[in-house]
Amino acid sequence: MEELLQLLRSVGPMSSALERHLRGKIKPVFLKKGELLLRAGEVAGLILYLKKGLVRSYSLLEGKDVSNWFMKEGHIIISVESFLQQIPAEEWIQALEDCECWGITYTELEKTYRRFPRFERVGRLITGKYYCMSEVRHKSQRRRTKEEKYDYMMATDPDLVARVLNKYMASYLDISTSSYAHLRSDYSKRKRSGKR
Repeated sequence: MEELLQLLRSVGPMSSALERHLRGKIKPVFLKKGELLLRAGEVAGLILYLKKGLVRSYSLLEGKDVSNWFMKEGHIIISVESFLQQIPAEEWIQALEDCECWGITYTELEKTYRRFPRFERVGRLITGKYYCMSEVRHKSQRRRTKEEKYDYMMATDPDLVARVLNKYMASYLDISTSSYAHLRSDYSKRKRSGKR
């Protein structure tokens, strides 16, 4: 829990009373590899801090599994629309590795905001950060070739690319797994030759 509290403190000051309160409300959540945290149609009831592991969000489009995003250690896991608006999710969230998380329910978070109104600012800033991350992902996918998308991912988070199964990365880039294999091979050749 200390990593999560440190993250929250880095966003805004927290009183000792608030920290004590959060220690009583934030609970450990463990997910096994392959386990679903959320299914489409369910209302997201938890927001989690990912201490260890890897998760992905995906949708089913015309019967096809399409990865939306991936999160690893140090990030917040949330189905933004579903959690914030308490409406049915349009996505699934799945553990790609065994995960260790710390989480709070929507109800407890709302009670915390009412009891500690200044903490709402921390929540707003974290929500803003993840909205901006979503925008960056969206822009990185738009109007770029598959090579440019892959190059961007390798430049910004090569560890993530190495940890995600090829079939999930291919679906994120909207290409076949065989095209993804060629893409990776071409990237390695360009890297060895010093070309970009």
